[in-house]
Amino acid sequence: MSKKKDIEIQVVDTDAGVNLVIGKKVVAEIIENDGKFLLRENSKDKAQYKNYSVALEEAIKNYNLSL
Repeated sequence: MSKKKDIEIQVVDTDAGVNLVIGKKVVAEIIENDGKFLLRENSKDKAQYKNYSVALEEAIKNYNLSL
């Protein structure tokens, strides 16, 4: 049986962009660059998106799939 647990995700504003924090761990960074949003996970650039909401959604999806 799977355990259904709520996950609290904090979006922390930084100078470069935003950090997605779960617990005490930074799981992703979203950095704005020339009107596009770069998704960085584990210090590696993953993808670039045209809008912030898509980048945020993909970061959360990637975290949930890696559990």
